[in-house]
Parts: sequence; structure tokens; C-alpha cells
Amino acid sequence: MTQNDDVTERASSLLEQAWLSGVALDGLPDSCRPAEQGQAYRIQQRLVERLGERGGWKVGAPSPDGLAHYSALPARFILDDNSRCRLDDFNHGNLEVELAFLLGRDLPARDTAYTREEVIDAVASVHAVIEIVDSRFRDWPNGADKLSQLADLQNFGRLIVGEGVRQWKALDLPCLPVSLSLDEERVISVNGGNPADDPLALLVWLANDLPAKGQSLYSGDIVTCGSCTGKRSVNKAVRVTGHFEGVGKVKVNLC
Repeated sequence: MTQNDDVTERASSLLEQAWLSGVALDGLPDSCRPAEQGQAYRIQQRLVERLGERGGWKVGAPSPDGLAHYSALPARFILDDNSRCRLDDFNHGNLEVELAFLLGRDLPARDTAYTREEVIDAVASVHAVIEIVDSRFRDWPNGADKLSQLADLQNFGRLIVGEGVRQWKALDLPCLPVSLSLDEERVISVNGGNPADDPLALLVWLANDLPAKGQSLYSGDIVTCGSCTGKRSVNKAVRVTGHFEGVGKVKVNLC
């Protein structure tokens, strides 16, 4: 086992224990804390393998020209619309309403980059989703370094997949009206709202970046592409509804 392999195994094991036990970490030990981005992605990939089958991806960027980051998502933590989630299962409960793409065709590694049109043709439908953002680090976000957060599935908690549409190509995705409601009271309402501006551009980037790391997008993957509502923290039982005009609603019951 190489030193990189050893770091990957130890870090992913600690994160897996935190995921399954619910006991937050003060941080990863210096001996297995990722020192560069490639190492963080290797830990992330191994963590998903430990947690079971992969079911999708999350990808986001802080601005249209900002550096994008992604994480694979364990299938066991991708939930159906109107699911119930226990607040006690999360260290830091934050909600984001996002647009996600369901792939209907594989995008395997190849010598040439995928065009935007080819990626569009691979999308089966577009969905409203809620991401519950969480961390396995006790003092998050300020007390957890960025590479450790990347290794920890880029602060993923759960993904709830709601209504979707197959006829989506005419939608102006960067400008869609979106809202977040708590117990039927609308608390956030914006147009667009994704810091990267165009969620589809993030999907195209992911399709072309993953093969360099030995991974690819496949039919059946759900890919969520960054918050359109910012983060909304919750600390009590509530019914949450996200809505995208022209796409549909997504609901989750926090208890």
C-alpha cells in the first residue's frame, strides 16, 4: 500500500464512522488530512464506496468563472419526494433548493470533450430537489478546512428528488423563479439564484472533468447543480417545500 493509499483508507474510514455513528469529528488527523485536491477526491471516492452504491452527484461553483467542485452521492442517501428525515440525524441542518438533471444515457470517457448539445441529449428530465447540507465536522464551516470538506462529500447530507419535466429544453434555467417554503409559508423567492448562473454549464463541466479522475456519468445518475436559494438553517420539525416554475415541487418532512 502506498502512502497515498494509506491516507485515503484512514481518512475515509474515519469519515465513514462519523457518517454512520452520527458522532462529529473535531477534524481529520494531520496524518490523513488531504494536502491537495486530488487526494481529497480520492478520499471522497473511497468514502462513497464504503457507504454503498453511488446514485448521483452534486456539483457547484461560487461564480460563473469560479472553480467548480463536485462529489459523488451514495444512493442510500438519495430520497424520494415527500420523504421524512430526522433532524437528529444531522450535525448541521441546512436546506437548499436546487435543479437536478436525471441522465438517460451514459457519458463514458472518450478522447474528445462532450459538447453542450451532446450533454443536453443525454438528459432524460430536469427535477426540483432539496439538498440537506451537513458536515461530519463539529466546528463547521469555519473549523473545517476546504479540502477536508471536499473529502467529506462536499458537505452533503441528503438529497430529496421531487417533480420533474421531460420537455425542459425551452426553459430559461438560469432565470427560473424558485421558492422555498416552511410549513406553507414562503421564506425565499428569487429568479435564478445559482451562483454559477447556468446549472447546465456545471453538468457539462462535470461530464468532461470526471473521466480525468477515472469516473464517468451514467444513465440513471441524478446530478444536482448548486443552490438557487442559498442555505436556510432549520432546528425544529417543519414541512419543507421547494418549487421551480415550469419544473415542479419537491417536499421533505423534517421531524
